[in-house]
Amino acid sequence: MNDRVRAARPHLGPVLVGAMLGALVAGRLETAILCLVVAVLAARAAGAPAPGYRWLLMLAAGSTVAWALNLYLTPGRPLGGGWPVLAGRHATGEGLALGLLLTLRFAGACAALQGLRAAWPGERAADAAARWLAPLERLRVPVREARAMLGLALRFAPLLGAEAVRIARVQELRAGRPPRGAREWLQRRRAGTVPTLVGALERAE
Repeated sequence: MNDRVRAARPHLGPVLVGAMLGALVAGRLETAILCLVVAVLAARAAGAPAPGYRWLLMLAAGSTVAWALNLYLTPGRPLGGGWPVLAGRHATGEGLALGLLLTLRFAGACAALQGLRAAWPGERAADAAARWLAPLERLRVPVREARAMLGLALRFAPLLGAEAVRIARVQELRAGRPPRGAREWLQRRRAGTVPTLVGALERAE
């Protein structure tokens, strides 16, 4: 058993799950901020590592899209200050507030998920979900089968990720140079997607 598993604190799992669910359904800024704070503190107590650039990039991209869509698609009071008009629609104050709410909800859910990876490493998340859903077996819900499938998915997901990285590197070496422009970049991604899907299907069998 490695040090990360020994250092895991599974008792923080329910707290992180509650923070994640609360962040996903929060309807007020105060609730979203509270869930975010709880998620960050619990994740830190669980020993979660600092988020990498991909985590931050995903958060920034998702927040930007959500903010932009809500800013112009939510009806309300038009904002002044030189905001551009897009397709005849003005940026609204209600959209600005709703975009902030969605950003906080997204950040809270991501922070809780990062903490769950530390609190319940490996297949512990599947075990906890199976325990919580065990009463549904009386209604003939295949909880045990679902737990087995989830456990296999958690076990093979890192292998598929590593294989995808390896295939991408091989494609880069075959090309002999970095991609030039978005078109070549998309072609490289497509060339690596097919072998990755084939490997996933082989493991699924």
